[in-house]
Amino acid sequence: MDRIETWRGRGMAMAAMALLASMLAGWSAPARADCPDGDPCETVHVYRLQSRLPIDEDAQGRPFQSLQEANATDAVAFRSILAVAAQANAYAIRYQVTRIASAPNDYCECNLEYDNRGCPSSLPREELQQCARVCRYNDGACQVTGFNRKHDGGLWYAFPAATQCGGPRNTWRKRTFGRTNPAWCDWREDARTVKDAACMARALGERPEATLGELFDDEDLCLP
Repeated sequence: MDRIETWRGRGMAMAAMALLASMLAGWSAPARADCPDGDPCETVHVYRLQSRLPIDEDAQGRPFQSLQEANATDAVAFRSILAVAAQANAYAIRYQVTRIASAPNDYCECNLEYDNRGCPSSLPREELQQCARVCRYNDGACQVTGFNRKHDGGLWYAFPAATQCGGPRNTWRKRTFGRTNPAWCDWREDARTVKDAACMARALGERPEATLGELFDDEDLCLP
């Protein structure tokens, strides 16, 4: 091998190492966002059913009608849920949410629990008062607002209380690769519309051509 080929090989190796270093640097850096005014933020409507309970907050003080430590869906998934809710003793809630849409978008399962057991809405008041919402990613705590696309094409979202914007959490940045800061947040609830779920299910059956937006925007329809 002559000297030209030797230096050419060394140059290619150095270029490859530089590329790898830049990729690693990109992956290790925290996700930044100039939210809520632009990319990578999005403002979306999400929906959920909330059982009517004899108490207003969980054991951690989170209002049951809020999105804190809860799952919600997009309109596609919620139409399917609402279609079978004609007998539900529940609220149908639409939220306007601003969230960082960029990765990571790990989806978390959220439940109302006490001592690692689910809390059904039929529990006595005294027992329900011990229950708290919990969002988990695998076996660990939920670290970001994420989503999962279900078989019907709809999206299910998770909204961990620990990353909700407000108070000391006022820097729009996602937690990534174990990097976090108490000031970082990646979602906020902007608005909320509450309806009676059973009534909304009947309205959807009577007006199948209507969009969820049209039903929720009707101020006189299905008051809670």
